[in-house]
Amino acid sequence: MSETIDKTPRTNRRGFIQWSLLGLLSAWFLASLNMIVQFLIPPARSHKSKDLSIPLTQIPPGTSTVVNYKGSPVIVVNSDLGVAAFDAACTHLGCVVKWLPEQQNFYCPCHAGKFDQTGKVISGPPPEPLHPVKVEVVNDNIVFL
Repeated sequence: MSETIDKTPRTNRRGFIQWSLLGLLSAWFLASLNMIVQFLIPPARSHKSKDLSIPLTQIPPGTSTVVNYKGSPVIVVNSDLGVAAFDAACTHLGCVVKWLPEQQNFYCPCHAGKFDQTGKVISGPPPEPLHPVKVEVVNDNIVFL
């Protein structure tokens, strides 16, 4: 009499550990790949095309304010040169700059970068001046163009 041989695979301890390790490594690889792809492809920005205007009385001479314009922070300053607006992101590493009214200049708190009233670099590591944003004073309102 011949014996029937059972050809169904059995899962032993070694096989279970190997499959578990393969599953964990696969999950880790896919999660890492997902993070890399999300880093390389920036999210879509929603640009709302509505006009932005600020009453001039909200920014007395010598002061500033930061507003959100087209999805980015913009610093609006009322200095002795008049009203001006700049992208508030420092050109070094993107930190939000502050207006120092007593010194009449912009200051980046991250690495001590300084910019004059026109946005030009005075000192520090920023490689280029602040990027201007077009504004105009119309009927005592600061209008973004």
